[in-house]
Amino acid sequence: MKKIFSLIAIVICVGILVGCGATKLSDKYSEETLKASTETVIKNMESGNFKEIENMMADKLKESVPTDKLKAVWESLPKTGKYEKISKIVFQEKDGYAVVVAIAKFENSNVQYTLSYDTDMKLVGIYLK
Repeated sequence: MKKIFSLIAIVICVGILVGCGATKLSDKYSEETLKASTETVIKNMESGNFKEIENMMADKLKESVPTDKLKAVWESLPKTGKYEKISKIVFQEKDGYAVVVAIAKFENSNVQYTLSYDTDMKLVGIYLK
């Protein structure tokens, strides 16, 4: 049932991205680099290294999502357990930004990360579900 829900969530997210004018990645971005950065964000969230994530952010995002807000968001999620792997990842580009939707598999649940990066690989958007 969880797998079906995850699949439906991914399909909906991809549909929304496509419907909003998102396109495949241009040569400004590397899928490997985006995946590595996304994995770093996930591992830092799990470890409580919120300052490290803040260091990856563009200035505007730092202002609106300081470390205490990141911590509050993470703590509001059900207990995930230990991080295992990214079970699904989708790359798109919208308005010049790379958008990565990743389903992170944890011991007890999955968490969907939607991360947006600028061409300098700074986080300009972060959303967890």
